[in-house]
Amino acid sequence: MTTRRRKPISDFVDEEKPSAPTVPRAARITPVRVTLDLSPADHRALKRWCNITAAALELPQVPLAPVLRILGKQLLADQELAARVRAELEQAGGGMH
Repeated sequence: MTTRRRKPISDFVDEEKPSAPTVPRAARITPVRVTLDLSPADHRALKRWCNITAAALELPQVPLAPVLRILGKQLLADQELAARVRAELEQAGGGMH
């Protein structure tokens, strides 16, 4: 078995050519899609909550996505809620599967 010698980094870097100047990027304005995997039981329970809430508010439906968006905003605004979520994450070892 032959061993290949690694090329020094200087073989790949052209120090004579300055890199292109970086241009600051504009802030993103389009929504960012997030995918979330839920257990079937959690999904059923959340959909049930949405259906009960739709009936209570006399709406044809309450989709799960806006509920999760509202929860995300509340998580950022409510220190007590954020602390409870952190505690749950710590107890679960960083993730909940």
